[in-house]
Amino acid sequence: MMDDIHEKMGKKLKWFGQSDTLQTDYIAYMDELSSNIGVKPNIPRLFLTDPWLALKVFFGPCSPYQFRLTGPGKWDGARDAILTQWDRTLKVTRTRTVPNSQACFPFSVLLKILVIPFLLAAIFIGLN
Repeated sequence: MMDDIHEKMGKKLKWFGQSDTLQTDYIAYMDELSSNIGVKPNIPRLFLTDPWLALKVFFGPCSPYQFRLTGPGKWDGARDAILTQWDRTLKVTRTRTVPNSQACFPFSVLLKILVIPFLLAAIFIGLN
């Protein structure tokens, strides 16, 4: 156990420097802690049972919700919390809703304005 502690302190010294040896890498710490407790999500099993959730857990941010999917302290709302965490994060930044503007020129109108003269020119040239 002491060897493990000395090894980790040596790594922390390399990662954070002399003044910040009490800091630790969050993801590495949470992975080790969740493995010891038995709550680390099994990604291959998640891909088989719930592929969308597995993608969010694997490629998304490391949030505490993913450690509540299985094991002791399992929470039924963890799946929904993981799937909606970006919606909840971005919603607070959108305090003012802007109505859809009618000022932008639709692409279909622009296409008609440009295509009709070319069609008329092609017909006129074809008749001559």
